[in-house]
Amino acid sequence: MSSVERIFDPLTITDLKHLKGLALREHEAFFERNPHLKSAYHNWLIGICLCQGAASHYLNTKVGVKDFDIWHFYVETGHRNFPYRFRKTIENGYKGRPIDFLKRAIPKDTYDSSLRDPKQTIMKYLLERNTKSKRCLLRKAIIGLSPNTIFGRVLWKGDL
Repeated sequence: MSSVERIFDPLTITDLKHLKGLALREHEAFFERNPHLKSAYHNWLIGICLCQGAASHYLNTKVGVKDFDIWHFYVETGHRNFPYRFRKTIENGYKGRPIDFLKRAIPKDTYDSSLRDPKQTIMKYLLERNTKSKRCLLRKAIIGLSPNTIFGRVLWKGDL
């Protein structure tokens, strides 16, 4: 996508609140679409983060936004396998830009060893295992959306 297709208006706390609301609705909708996973994962949401370009744009408006990547991180309970590489896209999402909702399960031992702190757990997970998707995530910023303890906080600055 060229820079013409990006939006450059600053993202504010109000925007983050709106994105948080959309992400929480997607959390509920995911389990409505996948009721077989509800008992294993619904109550094990660690955190929700705005990632990639939109998160970097929140810190530096020169980046621009072509889409919104919102990641949900769950504790891997071992009761059922979590769908590998889950992704749901809303084409005409927030501010007319697409929204990609992505979900990952984090091993329970990573969660426990991070004192069940959302920021520590998410960052330990991203930093401890070297995969293509994790390397890609860490190139750009990560901003907390939920729970409230990480809302609006910069979890990772990326390569600004």
